[in-house]
Amino acid sequence: MGQGPGFSFASVVLSYFLVGGGMFTAMLIAGFARVTGELTLYAMMAGGAFVGGFVAGRASRGETVLEPAIGAIGVIATVVGLAAGTEVGRLIWHVDSDGTMKFLGLVGGLAAGGALGGAWISERLLGESTASAAPWILHSALAAFGACLISTVVTTVILSTSSFAEAANANAMGTALIAGIALGCLLAGLAVGASARVRPILGAFVGGLAGTAGFAVLLARSAGGDGGGQDELLIISLFASGGGIVTAIGAAIGWATVGKTAGTPAS
Repeated sequence: MGQGPGFSFASVVLSYFLVGGGMFTAMLIAGFARVTGELTLYAMMAGGAFVGGFVAGRASRGETVLEPAIGAIGVIATVVGLAAGTEVGRLIWHVDSDGTMKFLGLVGGLAAGGALGGAWISERLLGESTASAAPWILHSALAAFGACLISTVVTTVILSTSSFAEAANANAMGTALIAGIALGCLLAGLAVGASARVRPILGAFVGGLAGTAGFAVLLARSAGGDGGGQDELLIISLFASGGGIVTAIGAAIGWATVGKTAGTPAS
């Protein structure tokens, strides 16, 4: 994850999770709120990208707003790739290719524009990223949450294809889902460590723990859990602890290999 004084590839990866997490969170909120208006849905997706871009602009080591826009394009490319690889996606393309292209172009433009606008406002209002380690708790939490969301979507779509679904049982699919989330948290941690100007390992652990805990609660509620049960709290605690540890490991690797060459260790 090499990076120069202006452009940072690590910040692109971090922006990918932040912007993607913001967009998917907006879509989840729209689903829970039963939003059906097309313009409202588009506005909410753009708003999610804006929030992700705003945080990404603050987390970026450089002074460029390009990374969040590229991260947003990466999110759209992921969605397109997943759709192209599934029977449902190919069917939709076959039935209405023009409408599908229009939709993807519009969503892609809104995502890139929202992320770019959020990053631009963030850097104009707050300046370059802070030399304090404390904000990386928030950055790591949002990145881990976004990584969990994106990894779940990607893994679920891949496993739902006929060839995988027929070959795998429920336990194997569950294991693959957890492995995908762990990989996402590791990548998010790597990006955090490589982007930070100070040693972010403790912040990455706390933030990763909080982000994965939030995702676990969201998952439990969407599955119809009533909350508060000892078994549910234990599972969420174990899941969150694992997410925090994996995110911290990624941050340690990212900091040791890239981040500390241009950062100052926290006291």
